[in-house]
Amino acid sequence: MKRPIKILAFLLVAFATFKGIAQTSDSVKMGSLMVYGDGFAFGVKEPDGWTGDIDLAKEYFANIVFYKSKADIKNGGALIQVYHFNKEDEDTEKDLAYDIKQYKDKYKNLKQEKFLVSHISYKCFAKLVFVEEEFYQYLVYVNPGPKYKGGASFAMNISKRPATEEELKAFKQIISSFIMMKG
Repeated sequence: MKRPIKILAFLLVAFATFKGIAQTSDSVKMGSLMVYGDGFAFGVKEPDGWTGDIDLAKEYFANIVFYKSKADIKNGGALIQVYHFNKEDEDTEKDLAYDIKQYKDKYKNLKQEKFLVSHISYKCFAKLVFVEEEFYQYLVYVNPGPKYKGGASFAMNISKRPATEEELKAFKQIISSFIMMKG
């Protein structure tokens, strides 16, 4: 007789908990978005007011992109790209330097600035590259360590102006939420 009462009590608590979660699910954003492809998987969180889009990402050579609105992108607003890459070694800083050299070769007026960003578990290497009044690109390469064959590059691109504090906050939030699961 005690067993059916315990089961009934458990079901009532489970139903009440489920009902409470269901009532708040519209107002609370889900946790991490899972992004995966051939041999890799990672998670990132979508900042409030931003949209994570894997379909549009293909147009920007990324695995996922984030934006405030598609109209904002067309008007030169912030676009955040996240891309998984395969590592040749653990010297990810050298990979960033190589890519910046490619920019220097293409844009003679290119300027660089330090850009500070961090991750609680992974090494980050970052730079801001820009041509004043043309484009600003915040580049961050993340190396999750020798356990993984790959890393991730994060880029926030904006036309004609530097990022706002709100855009930088969203960019840093995406980077700090990054979790490598496979690859």
